[in-house]
Amino acid sequence: MKKKITLVLAAVCVCASLTACGGSSDSTSAPGTEAAPATETVTEAATSAPASGITIASTETWGDITVGIPDGWKFRKGDAFDENDTRYCSVKKSDFSYFDIKMETEDVMKKQYEYNKNTYTNEQIDVSGKVGEIDWTGFQYSDGWGGYGFELYATASGKPVRVSGCGFKFDSPEAKAVLESLKIK
Repeated sequence: MKKKITLVLAAVCVCASLTACGGSSDSTSAPGTEAAPATETVTEAATSAPASGITIASTETWGDITVGIPDGWKFRKGDAFDENDTRYCSVKKSDFSYFDIKMETEDVMKKQYEYNKNTYTNEQIDVSGKVGEIDWTGFQYSDGWGGYGFELYATASGKPVRVSGCGFKFDSPEAKAVLESLKIK
């Protein structure tokens, strides 16, 4: 009986740590930051992101965010609280490997970033650099079981944007492909 309880507790801890890759619980807009109307999916011919070698199968536009979706991956509009919120979207390889893209107010972005920086401290290193059209600042961390994640923020087209990556290093081919394709209107 003790072994079963221990295994269940271990499984819960693993699931909780893998799914806790920096989300935002703020689903309200600050004055003057109303979400743009949603736009339809734009599918382009498959292309390869030059630096990554990852094939981008389609491009999705959601609000002010346009991002490439690697072959076999999925695009999720909105967030867990509101699937119609055009300030949030995800590019997902799996439930445990994804990139959450968030357009928050600058104040919310900084608070969430600092919270995550103080939470995900295992093997944490600062990262920065221009990927695609955006100059990123952030940090990378380890989940303690051989997996990685990162948290980035930037200002693109005069708007604050934050990306939470779970399951990838900042310099991984997958991160390069998605970040190179990211455009903010």
